[in-house]
Order: sequence, then C-alpha cells, then structure tokens
Amino acid sequence: MKRLLTILITIFLFGCGQTEKKPEEQWKTIEVGDYFFDFPPDFELVTEKGIDSYVGKINGDSMLFGFDFGYYSNDFEQIPQEYLENGFWRNDLSYRFMKEGITYDQTNTPKVKVISIRPAKKQDSAIGKGCDYIAKCKHNQTEFDFPVYIPNEIKLMNYSIDTVDNQYRKIVWSKDTQKGRTGIYIRALNGFNKSINSHSALSMETSNLTRKQQETALEIFKTGRHKNQTK
Repeated sequence: MKRLLTILITIFLFGCGQTEKKPEEQWKTIEVGDYFFDFPPDFELVTEKGIDSYVGKINGDSMLFGFDFGYYSNDFEQIPQEYLENGFWRNDLSYRFMKEGITYDQTNTPKVKVISIRPAKKQDSAIGKGCDYIAKCKHNQTEFDFPVYIPNEIKLMNYSIDTVDNQYRKIVWSKDTQKGRTGIYIRALNGFNKSINSHSALSMETSNLTRKQQETALEIFKTGRHKNQTK
C-alpha cells in the first residue's frame, strides 16, 4: 500500500509539471512595425492612419498601449546623463559673458568649455541653491563653477538603457504609476538615415497604471525583439 501511494504521488507531481504552464507561455505575439512583443491573451492590435509613420494601439482589458513606428518616434525624457551631456543648461553658459549692445550669433557667441561635472554637495548651495550637479567651466582664461539643475520631469522617471542583438533599447517608467508614462523606445544601432537625420524607431507607451499594471507593462517591453531575430 505504501509503495502504491508513492507511485500515485509521483505520477501526480510529474503530471502537474507537464500540464502546468507559466503565464508567459500563454501570452501571444503581436507584430509592431519591425518588432515582435509578447502580450497577455486579451490584447489586440488596432492600426490607425498615420502621417509619415505607422501608428496604432494595442488594447487590452486593463491597459492601452499607443505606438508610433517611423523616423519621428518619441524617444521620451532624457536620462540624467543625457541631460548633462547635451541639455539646455549648456545654452546658459555663454550668457554671463555677453555684453550689452552686441548682437550675437553662432560666429561671435562666447565659447565656454565644460571641463568636468560632479554631483553637488551641501556646501555648493552657495553656488546654486538646490542644484544637482556642479559643472567646472572655462571661458578664455577664466574658470568658474556653474550649477546644473536636473528638470523635475527627468527626476520623476526611472530609466533603463541597453543594447540587445544590435538594438538600442530605452525603457522609461514613472516613479508614481498614476502620473507620467511607462514606455519603450527601440531602434537598430545601424539604422540611421542621413537624408532625414534620424533613426527608424518604435516608441510604445501607456499611462495611469497601478503598480501591478506597470510591472506587466515592463515584462511586455522585455520581450521586444526584431523580426529578424529569434526570441
């Protein structure tokens, strides 16, 4: 009897292991532009009429994703490092050296070199109250410290940037799920079009989520892959 019970338990355990499926295995693949994504089974593709791009929605019972595939897709908010490298704050560096009565253009605007950038410390409030970074700059022979403030819309987001299978992938998700976007921007590393001065890319996003919905959206984004690549 004991031996029979052991055999029955073994059959039950292995039987469950063969029939049980992970949630991801029940998801379905949807083609969006040049990319495949796996979605829960309740999601459906809805295409729309776009100008210069392929646009539409992927609609589910609890979430709605909008997408844009083309040369003008939104690459979302800059991450802090991107803002430090090419943000609007750099345009302000020349202003302190401009003189009244002179009309400035690209040929005579004072040139300022950014030597280094470091995170701000408490004592840096004397340079700029509440600043996030301090940039050490130089104009001619004059060196000076410049306060850099990261915009709030950047601070309110989380970011993940990587390259997978020759694809640049940027994922953003708001710290407050009820406010801000949760989205993905993805493009080929070698897909730059010189004549348009842009990349062919896909952006897809959703908003006004619960924490659980945001987690599902991020799982969907992780499945993204180019059509010419295997999962």
